[in-house]
Amino acid sequence: MTLQDQMNRLLDDAPDISLLAFGDLSSGLILNWAARAPCPREGLDLLGEQAARCFALMGRDRLDGAVAGPSMIHFTEHETRIFVRVGTGPDDAGPHDAGSDDVICAVCDAGAELEPLFLAAADLADKIAGTA
Repeated sequence: MTLQDQMNRLLDDAPDISLLAFGDLSSGLILNWAARAPCPREGLDLLGEQAARCFALMGRDRLDGAVAGPSMIHFTEHETRIFVRVGTGPDDAGPHDAGSDDVICAVCDAGAELEPLFLAAADLADKIAGTA
């Protein structure tokens, strides 16, 4: 199953997610995405830049792999954004290491129950890394 197929499936399964994206933190670019509605490139660029800024605030020395790998949740009045780094779990032996710059971004409705959405995004990150 391709990355696009996996993102489309997650979007179908999680109605509170309006946009899923796969990005590169080192460049701040979104490389692939799936959305319920059209999303202008400027919005995707801002999402990629926000993910990069969020992780830069933590610093590389603090990104040492929690249960689902380093992640960030950013709240706004209108939506919640979940950022999960790919391939950074504690048992990762896949193609990515703790310094991976790949990230899954999930834009969710404000007030959505976050635990299942976070776990779904983390599962997608594990699939991409080849650890699930």
